Amino acid sequence: MSKVFSKARRNVKERPSIFGGKLMKNEQKQEFKSSGVLALLGLVGFSTAIIATPWNRQIQDSKSETARQKAEVVGYQVVQIYREASKNTVSEDKAGGRLPASVSEDKSSLTAENLRSTGTMGTDPWGQPYRYRILSGADTTGKIKILVWSSGPNQKVETASLDDEGKSLDSQPLYEGDDLGVLLSVSHN
Repeated sequence: MSKVFSKARRNVKERPSIFGGKLMKNEQKQEFKSSGVLALLGLVGFSTAIIATPWNRQIQDSKSETARQKAEVVGYQVVQIYREASKNTVSEDKAGGRLPASVSEDKSSLTAENLRSTGTMGTDPWGQPYRYRILSGADTTGKIKILVWSSGPNQKVETASLDDEGKSLDSQPLYEGDDLGVLLSVSHN
């Protein structure tokens, strides 16, 4: 009987320690589960960042390509306006002929030489106007050179040679920062 009693006593002594041990193990299990969840969330966030970075870059690249394509279209539109003005189809004998409000009544003022060689037209994918500069009128080759550019996503002109409208340009500048543009050489006819 003493064996049973000592065994029972030992069981009584062991139970609180076993209960305490189980409690400790449960706390450790919960801690492991919490840290596991945090590690999993961190891993998901990290992989999302890795996947999203090239995707975001691809969107920026597509906007830049769209901006270049639109710059070409704007350039051709400006050249078309330039062509129309240089043809000077306004006849003197038309009494009461209509002209755009920006053109004076003096019909001789509507010539290629009197057109602005710089200006803005259209908008780029970032909401800013495209700027253009006619580098040369119809020269001996009969081609008009026009430069059309966008200030890019940061909306600041970072190319030094484009900042000064009075400075003459002979060729396409080396674009700095996120500026982009095109140089078109289009026949005058």
